[in-house]
Amino acid sequence: MKNYDAYIFDFDYTLADATEPVVDSFTYALEKMNAKKASRQDIINTIGIPIGESYTILTGDDSENGIELFKKYQKEKSDEITVENTVFIGEAKSVLQTLKNRGKKVGIVSSRWGQRINDVFVNLKSRELVDFIIGTEHVQKYKPNPEGLFKIIDMMQCTSPLYIGDSYIDAEAAQNANIDFVGVTTGTTPRAKLESYPNVAVLDDLKDLLKIG
Repeated sequence: MKNYDAYIFDFDYTLADATEPVVDSFTYALEKMNAKKASRQDIINTIGIPIGESYTILTGDDSENGIELFKKYQKEKSDEITVENTVFIGEAKSVLQTLKNRGKKVGIVSSRWGQRINDVFVNLKSRELVDFIIGTEHVQKYKPNPEGLFKIIDMMQCTSPLYIGDSYIDAEAAQNANIDFVGVTTGTTPRAKLESYPNVAVLDDLKDLLKIG
């Protein structure tokens, strides 16, 4: 088994649960636009996908104006409610702490706005557990494009990185970056789908990551 020197995580449903603020902010934006209401589950199914693509999936509208207006209203509501209503999943915090105690580099590559992730970690009094955060404002192309992974690997100056995520999009990003991948079943992608991609393991509990590398 490899001795990984860096652990790179997705954010939503891998480390943290922001379901309620995501559902509320999406619903708010759709209502402001007088768009067709999306069900709670349909919104949850888009978590981890860039927001513009999520809007198109939910509404069928791929116009630039529609996407930008949705982003504006969603951010407006998200600014109010997300940070204080996002929590760690299970033992995610202790997993990060253990990795840092072992001298590992820790990073995040997410389809969420990076500054929001930073603020969540500050609110959870855990910012010191993550070395670098790459969000949508830091890249030109979103996952599964490997740009974010390449960027954080360069920043970390690591030679043996591992990417951990809950979504098939994360699995594809790792594959496109040609780095090892561990899937976790805490999101909306079924185990069988995660297992269909090259992987070191697919875990039901993030704490089992500590047995890898």
